[in-house]
Amino acid sequence: MRRICTFILPSVFLLASCTRDELNGPGTTSAGPVLVQRSDAIAEPNGDPLSQAELDRVVLRTLESRNDFRWEWVDLRVLWSALQYNDHSLAIGYQPADAAGVEDMLHEINISSPEWKAVHDALIARILEELNRERKADPITLDDILIEDDPTLPIITVRLTDRSALTMLRNLRNVRYLEPLDYWPALADERSTSGCSAGSTAINSADISTITPNARLPWNFNNHGIPSAWGSAAGTGITVGVIDAGLSSAQSLLGTDFNNGDSNVGRTVSASATLGTSAYTTCTHGNSMAGQAVGPRNAIGASTGVAYRSNLVFIRACEDVVLDLSSEKTAVKNALVIMGDNPAIRVISMSIGTPFSSSVLSDGVNYAYGKNKMIMAAAGTSFSWTSWWGVIYPAALSKCVAVTGVKENGAKCSSCHDGSQVDLTICMERNASSGRNSLSLPASGAAPTYIGGSSSATATAAGIAALVWSAKPAATRAQVLQCLTSTAQFAASPSGSKGYGNINAGAAVNCALAL
Repeated sequence: MRRICTFILPSVFLLASCTRDELNGPGTTSAGPVLVQRSDAIAEPNGDPLSQAELDRVVLRTLESRNDFRWEWVDLRVLWSALQYNDHSLAIGYQPADAAGVEDMLHEINISSPEWKAVHDALIARILEELNRERKADPITLDDILIEDDPTLPIITVRLTDRSALTMLRNLRNVRYLEPLDYWPALADERSTSGCSAGSTAINSADISTITPNARLPWNFNNHGIPSAWGSAAGTGITVGVIDAGLSSAQSLLGTDFNNGDSNVGRTVSASATLGTSAYTTCTHGNSMAGQAVGPRNAIGASTGVAYRSNLVFIRACEDVVLDLSSEKTAVKNALVIMGDNPAIRVISMSIGTPFSSSVLSDGVNYAYGKNKMIMAAAGTSFSWTSWWGVIYPAALSKCVAVTGVKENGAKCSSCHDGSQVDLTICMERNASSGRNSLSLPASGAAPTYIGGSSSATATAAGIAALVWSAKPAATRAQVLQCLTSTAQFAASPSGSKGYGNINAGAAVNCALAL
């Protein structure tokens, strides 16, 4: 975290260690005010905050009526109420007052430049001034409220429950968004049905076959022409980034044996964490996803991944597949920035999400997209109280490729979401049984396990994208995506709920070879 000027707060603010704007006071430069009031300024909310139950009703009613929820759609009392619960974290997206199109140029912004730093410093000063307006002694300091001061993106996250300070921020043109980062409905204590553990259904012999050198081929790979694509491309030279919940330290095929069998081409694997200190956790959803995308075509009887000669960069950024904590949203955003800054990564796979729009997640996606990454994200897997929802975030964002899972007959999988934002589908569930899904690496050993949902579909699609890119490494992201969509099931007439439909890996690779 970069150093921030220390603020001393008696009756008058002094920027004690800053060299900029000392004579003008916070929020002012020699060229005029840094912080500018909005023309549609609103009054401070009256009364008490909403109870958790009242707040949840407002949020869920909005979600039901619009099939989406954004904090900008609710009034200031609702926003203020949301900050009273959980960890009280408020993410503040900032900008110079006259800036436009910031979301599309996040990858180019230098927040240490004078124009951006002046806004950053003035906002912090103004927040502290507001919080200390009625305090005669023991003033609140930045250390008391700061959660994260993003070193790359224009975001400051603080603990804030004060209605006056919130109103002040809402009324500034310098504020891009205000997001209660830790809001989650009280009734929503469930986790995804394709969460931290793989399926327990015994493997049906019809769902698996053996390929050289002694790997197991998941049944659904044939539905997408993946074996035929391998005749021309296996992912060589392409790095796939996987952002997920965790790897298993006991699965060597994603560690020391990553180059096992036909994957012995000197490929690389790295694992780190932006949430916690280790990529290795008891929630090994990421183990299954990484295995499906790039697991080795091994000689020990384990299932193979799609792009079995691609490299892997894995970052643990969440506790499970549901991004319901402020720390998870921040960690996923930070993982996207790290992967965006890694020139080797071409494809990012995220089999995680939240039903609520998040500007913090959007900033991370916009940054990585601006760095030319293809971002594949899961359309969603249902809870008992969300089965009617459409595509979740970040998959619902236009800069992500939204992927969902379908049965052999084309119906969506038993726990998958679909909707108008879906771009592509993967067949990963047998008609006869919702428990017979695609296959991936177990937490330990070699025996394959079932793993389903749109999570599985997304990891498989990311592997196919790596195959296509490896067939023509000089291709642009747009060209690779065009090859995926123009050769898919509904290329001529996209579906309103399943986009371009099932990917045809063999045809997509041939498309890339012809570029």
